[in-house]
Amino acid sequence: MRNLFIIAIISLIAVSCNKKHKYANVPKITFSKLSQNSVQAGSGTTLLISFLFEDGDGNIGFGTNNLFLKDSRDTQWLPYTIPDIPDKFNPDKGLAGVMQIDYEAAFLLLRSDTLHLESDTLTWDIYMKDEAGNTSNTITTTPLVLVK
Repeated sequence: MRNLFIIAIISLIAVSCNKKHKYANVPKITFSKLSQNSVQAGSGTTLLISFLFEDGDGNIGFGTNNLFLKDSRDTQWLPYTIPDIPDKFNPDKGLAGVMQIDYEAAFLLLRSDTLHLESDTLTWDIYMKDEAGNTSNTITTTPLVLVK
């Protein structure tokens, strides 16, 4: 099975510091960027997938499979874990920030059909669930071109 590591939550902002913001208890995510738009298939390169998130009750990191990715060339959703959110961020008062996923290009291979021997293109669909079972919207990344 492919291995994906959620390396870090780059920034995490406690909403309690700013009473002007009130986020819904259902998580919301917004695509931000891919670190590259092209990569050599199967290489040792690490791609960074960044997206914004917000959650009104801050219950997104609870130590179980709660982040899901699907390669557009496949039908299987792969589950991953968002790390626990440290208490110092007051997650019960709401959270917003940027999440970054490090995805190893070693797991991205060209399809074996004759149309994709030299290059291929994919996007990822991504969604998350919080501890209460609320499912976020699904986002789609910009295209990534794989080359031989």
